[in-house]
Amino acid sequence: MIEPTAGVPQFAGTAGFGAMVADAGVSPTDGMMHMAFGKRCFFAWQVFADGTGLWFINLPVTRPLSVNEQRERGGAYWLAHLAKVCEGDATPAEAMLAATDPKAMLFAGSTESMPRSVRWSRGRMVLTGDAAHAPSSSSGQGASLAAESAVELARCLRDLPLPQALTRYEDLRRPRVERIIKETARTNARKAAGPVARVIRDALLPAMFKLMKPEKNAWQFRYPIEFDAPVA
Repeated sequence: MIEPTAGVPQFAGTAGFGAMVADAGVSPTDGMMHMAFGKRCFFAWQVFADGTGLWFINLPVTRPLSVNEQRERGGAYWLAHLAKVCEGDATPAEAMLAATDPKAMLFAGSTESMPRSVRWSRGRMVLTGDAAHAPSSSSGQGASLAAESAVELARCLRDLPLPQALTRYEDLRRPRVERIIKETARTNARKAAGPVARVIRDALLPAMFKLMKPEKNAWQFRYPIEFDAPVA
């Protein structure tokens, strides 16, 4: 075992639900996924040209909710509950939930993230991907970070001897992944906002989006790696 004292996953305050819908009854979204903060949950949806669609919900919950607990209550229960939660929101949530087959419900359990690992390697053993740095699903970066780390690890193993290669790999990757995990924690906090925080969030978001510059957030999604460049 590389790190026997590593912490447990940290609960982020929401539980995940989703489904594919055969006939969404909603206009196609032209290849885009739309995401919205509702009054009581976070709703995202995409509808394709043939009328099929998909949706997911991050529902604020007061305690961790396992996949087994979600399944025990069943799809019909959760569809009815989520419809009440989404009632009145300016999204197609109600229509898409009504069009969802209870048997098609997907349960994701609680949103969680792994704490900062004390170490990523020991001897000839090394962690990469989610084993080393697992942001919550709200980041949308789990697979991307894993691919980036695999490439950087390959470079380090190619150019440096052990254990220096593993140390250098961690030095190259840890600042980026921890920055993304920190940013995702802010996103989760907005999704799990209480009544007062929700009012403040909704009042500030329009101004934030107007002032937001795409290039300022490009660091999350554009991470070029010069694979042929030697690792110093």
